[in-house]
Amino acid sequence: MKAIAVTKIGAEPQEIELAKPVVKPGQILVKLAAAGLNPFDWRVAEGLLEGKLPHIFPLVLGVDGAGEVEAIAPDVTRFRPGDRLVGSFLFGVVGAGSYAQYAAIDQHAALAQVPDAVSLNAAAALPVAAGAALKALEKLALPAGSQVVIVGASGGVGRFAVQLAKLQGLTVIATGAADSRASLHTLGADVVIDHHQAPLAQQLLQRYPQGVDGIIDLASDVDGFSALLVSVHHGGAAVSTLGAALPDRLRPRGLHGGNLNAQINAEELALLVEKVARGELQIPLERMVSIRQAPAMLAASKAGGARGKTVLNIDW
Repeated sequence: MKAIAVTKIGAEPQEIELAKPVVKPGQILVKLAAAGLNPFDWRVAEGLLEGKLPHIFPLVLGVDGAGEVEAIAPDVTRFRPGDRLVGSFLFGVVGAGSYAQYAAIDQHAALAQVPDAVSLNAAAALPVAAGAALKALEKLALPAGSQVVIVGASGGVGRFAVQLAKLQGLTVIATGAADSRASLHTLGADVVIDHHQAPLAQQLLQRYPQGVDGIIDLASDVDGFSALLVSVHHGGAAVSTLGAALPDRLRPRGLHGGNLNAQINAEELALLVEKVARGELQIPLERMVSIRQAPAMLAASKAGGARGKTVLNIDW
């Protein structure tokens, strides 16, 4: 089969030929139709998970994937051949990812069936980005009616976070460049702040002098995240998806939250798929391209400036 992989940590992603996977006990074999591209993918190629999980080489990239079950091990009970599914193709080992024609994955991974009302291309955009948005809001734990600032709302995670926050009854304050304003309002943002106009903390304090209830920061480093904490009222919440939340910066202001580390499970992924099927959650698709363009798209992701999700069509 064909796949996009790296031969070692730090190597450039390339198209390679590999043997088609054979299912082991508890596994299913998925013929992939689409893979969602995430910044996490190029970070894995650069060694993000080195020393944390076993790696196999060549290391097939990709976490988000959607396709049809082609075969199952005799002991599998959750799925059967022909099922359409979406899931996270990172389960215990790094290197058997979704940038491939086929992938074998444990039936107990974060996998969910995809109804006919949802395309596999759309479903492939969900696990990492929508999952991160869902878990960040869960960690923030704000009641309906609260204000939440979503920093870096114009990317894939941010656009999912805007929608999910609105569905939870929150007042959504999104940050993004001027060219994202209209689309963020369409997704449910009540206020859109252009962070290029003035320091974000300054703009927030001018609008909300008593402080906002919470922040989900998808973009800032430690210093940038810490600078925003003055705009959250004492006892509020602040979450970073980039590991930028230091406890000694949160504690003096009585803030809860911290760094997001959790991944969604199968039940949560199924909930997201259901929201898409019901029309409650839109897929913020920026581009759909051939899997052959994956190396170039990973480089573009690393350069930043995403305005939604990139999905790779497995069209070898």
